[in-house]
Amino acid sequence: MTAARLADRARAASVSALALSSAVSLLPDLDVIGFSFGVRYADPWGHRGATHSLAIAALVGVVGGLVARRFGKPPLRTGIMIGLVLASHAVLDTMTDGGLGCALFWPFDGTRYFAPWRPIPVAPIGFGFLSPVGVAIALTELVLFAPLLVFALWRPGPRMARSAAACLIAFWIASVWLLVSTDPLRESVVGLIAREDTVYSHRYSEGQFRAIARGDSEAHVIERLGAPLRQIWFYSPDRALRGAEVAAADVAGQCVTATFDGDALITALARASCATRGLRPGMSPQAVERLLGEPSESCWSYTSSPGNRRYRVRAVCFARGRVDEIVRRWE
Repeated sequence: MTAARLADRARAASVSALALSSAVSLLPDLDVIGFSFGVRYADPWGHRGATHSLAIAALVGVVGGLVARRFGKPPLRTGIMIGLVLASHAVLDTMTDGGLGCALFWPFDGTRYFAPWRPIPVAPIGFGFLSPVGVAIALTELVLFAPLLVFALWRPGPRMARSAAACLIAFWIASVWLLVSTDPLRESVVGLIAREDTVYSHRYSEGQFRAIARGDSEAHVIERLGAPLRQIWFYSPDRALRGAEVAAADVAGQCVTATFDGDALITALARASCATRGLRPGMSPQAVERLLGEPSESCWSYTSSPGNRRYRVRAVCFARGRVDEIVRRWE
């Protein structure tokens, strides 16, 4: 919507321009249609794959510019606007805290990229967005991007008093700080407001957790943080999937996840019964590994909530024995 106002060079963009630009910004997510045709999340044309690349953004921008000429719109400015809107979608998706990264440089490089800073909560896919979690994420994004929304919708009128403008800016900065900062003071404030119920593993230290980096070995994490409270092992044939995506994978006859509380297996999720493979509650991780082999991925949780209330999630996820993701959020 901000791009529409800039492209129109108007003091206030028209409703049709705002709506059209908003629709364009959603085009990369049309890739979710592929799920219905057997396209997997991690495939080149899966979610956040080719349609989220800078190449597709440039191509659609060129096409949009050519179409704009037929409607009497400036082709160069319109094409650039469309390309930047699509590229911003992909870049912002790399700043989310879940799912897979974006294939920014497809078709030259299929690597999925994440940004170093990931303050935006990942949204549920499809109708999952129509849920309390989806509403909370929508409100979070509304706060984060409030200045852009105000700029896009602002109509010329009486000037706002400087003191009122300063108060609004200060309120927005404080709101963003509460939403995305990892500052210890902010964590304490959120914990007080949410009446947190966080329990940490025996040797957990926030300072040591901050020192964990991608690429560290499992042994290094154990040395710094000790044993986790809980482990989840993933046995998916698609190593790029995790969590809810793994549970939805087509792995007929295979055990999908094995969840350990301390040193004992508590649950095993499967398409077919894991019991046929000899899994049963109470087994040690070593025994499970002897039966199923080394997991494709694993996540270690160092916090929990005994009362099932809001708590600080501190977890480390591994791929091929190396730290692949560091999870730091509220749940």
